[in-house]
Amino acid sequence: MYPFNKITQGLIRFRDLLDFQIVSVIDFVFHSGDDAGAIIEGQGANIPIYSSIAKGLDQVDTLILSDPGTYFGGNQGVMEEHDLVTLWRDLVLAASARQIQVVSVHEIYDEATLNWINTNRVQINVNYSFSHSLLTEIDHKYDTSGTRIENYLKQFKNEEKMFAATKSIKRIGVFATRGCIGKFTTQMNLYREFKKSGIEIGALITEPTGFLFNQPEGDIFKFLAHRPLEKYPYYIDAVVHESEQNGLDWIIMAGQSSILPTSNIVFNSVRFAMLKAFHPNYNLLIVGYDDDDQIEEAIQMLTIYSIRPMALLLPDKIEISYGQYKIFSREIREKRKEKLREKFDVQVEFIENMAKIKEMLLEYDLASDQGEYVGF
Repeated sequence: MYPFNKITQGLIRFRDLLDFQIVSVIDFVFHSGDDAGAIIEGQGANIPIYSSIAKGLDQVDTLILSDPGTYFGGNQGVMEEHDLVTLWRDLVLAASARQIQVVSVHEIYDEATLNWINTNRVQINVNYSFSHSLLTEIDHKYDTSGTRIENYLKQFKNEEKMFAATKSIKRIGVFATRGCIGKFTTQMNLYREFKKSGIEIGALITEPTGFLFNQPEGDIFKFLAHRPLEKYPYYIDAVVHESEQNGLDWIIMAGQSSILPTSNIVFNSVRFAMLKAFHPNYNLLIVGYDDDDQIEEAIQMLTIYSIRPMALLLPDKIEISYGQYKIFSREIREKRKEKLREKFDVQVEFIENMAKIKEMLLEYDLASDQGEYVGF
């Protein structure tokens, strides 16, 4: 794996759900010489982190890149300071020379990077797990082949058709007041807990790693390589229905970035349509330590467009810059938990307590099936 970023850490944390073995990590900036498991989980996992390309590629058959080889996600300063663009290319060339398969979890859009790939005749596989049959299905079911005005008018009929469809599969939404706060970790921990109980559950993964977990892909940037943005909610709808038809009882989806509106009205519209398309039965909202106003807005938004959060979840750490985290003590977390419970009159749990959240979900769902009122 390269580098030791949050995507790589997520794969290591949930490696028991993968069908391949992670044997090493390469990172040119952080933690060289450490064991990845010790950093992530507090105990060794026999997954060393190397700054040496030769050591990192020794006895591997696949290099998985969770970095597209150029600036993204606010990492320009680190990339420039350590010349990571050049080192990324050195790594890819070294893997190619050793006939190691190179896979990128990200779509590669950068023109200079694409030109370099073509000039050096290296093969980087950008893997998609978007179901061709589902993409074809939404093309037929939700027609968007027309002018912008025609498609705008069609959208009302398309959304009426999508929102009117009933779903028996139980749907859990995981959202947050900001990015890089633990949505994927929450989703996959809860997914794991359900699987431990023998419950048929799927995970609609909006990180670009869905294909590695053999779960439906939901990364919006990869989707844009196949279909226009306005079809994304239709794809979400199709995934849910396919999961239901395949006999799953539950499906869990974590939203990308923050649930709060941005200055981009197009993305806001798609985000709200996606929320309506998924139509969660239960929502979990991950929050921070100084974001009360954002929490209030997120609760209001989820209540209007979906359903009020069943619980607020507190992380133990928050990413503050590329590869850097602020860790919160137990005392600080307990105080914040109590304050949130009093202020917002809602259940508050630590993000690691997914076994308890699973039991809450099953209890609420049983009560709902029996016709009892469930309020959050």
